[in-house]
Amino acid sequence: MDTDFDRPSANTYPKSDAIGYTSKTLQLIVDTFGQHRTALLLDVGIVCNENINFFARQVQRLYVCDIFSRLDQDRRKGMETKCVWRHLDYSPNSFDAINLWDLVEHIDDGEAKKLTESCRVMLKRNGLLFITDFEKKNVAQEVSSFVIGNNFHLSLRPQPNLHLPWYYRHNRALISLFKPFSVVKSFRYRNGIRELLFQQE
Repeated sequence: MDTDFDRPSANTYPKSDAIGYTSKTLQLIVDTFGQHRTALLLDVGIVCNENINFFARQVQRLYVCDIFSRLDQDRRKGMETKCVWRHLDYSPNSFDAINLWDLVEHIDDGEAKKLTESCRVMLKRNGLLFITDFEKKNVAQEVSSFVIGNNFHLSLRPQPNLHLPWYYRHNRALISLFKPFSVVKSFRYRNGIRELLFQQE
């Protein structure tokens, strides 16, 4: 089982279960991988040991690219955030699935469309695209990583070192950013988190 990383995977922030929930989308993804054990997956979320271990058991090869930290670094340096997408320079048709977590709510529509196009190119035919998103402003108003626990339970781990903007969108606006893809499933949880699973047409 091979796993590729582009930075160390250490994560020492305290875990918070304040708005944890059981992810139905993760279950769907795992069921899909169970039928296709040679899957290649790209995770562009905050590096998290629990997530790495989880996906490493499900797929043949896992790639991790922490776009959250790169966006934060570029903003701090006064660089144009569009430069960050250069890190997603993987070959076309490389992945069976891409996890964006809640990345989209930290970038504007223009950047989101660039990200969508990158995903379209990198995903194989019928490839899956998974995103999470807050329906509205959350109480903590802080960037957090989604951490996978037992039985597909997701909790939030605060990332106080990251300072990114927030863009809240209604369902139609969110789905419209991913027009090249079709919606497979969408779920809304009581804690205000939405999950959407798209597929490459």
